[in-house]
Amino acid sequence: MKSVVNKVQLGEVDAGFVYVTDVTTAVTSKVKMITIPDNFNVIAQYPIAVTKSSAHASDAQAFVQYVLSSPGQDVLQQYHFIVLNP
Repeated sequence: MKSVVNKVQLGEVDAGFVYVTDVTTAVTSKVKMITIPDNFNVIAQYPIAVTKSSAHASDAQAFVQYVLSSPGQDVLQQYHFIVLNP
């Protein structure tokens, strides 16, 4: 578990800033999420690619294709990631 979320959940701190993806279903009932307005928020970007030196390039490419597919995007959305085509 992410340490800031853990400290909030345990009551060791009153609040903390975390990525929305750090607040998992295991803790959503124990913490209160407050959305930061867009004009103050920073959106993290997560590039995805297969490295040239990959020992398992075909498996890596299949994973990338899955992540970019509709089912893969559904999984990301379940974990609060911003998807490519919401």
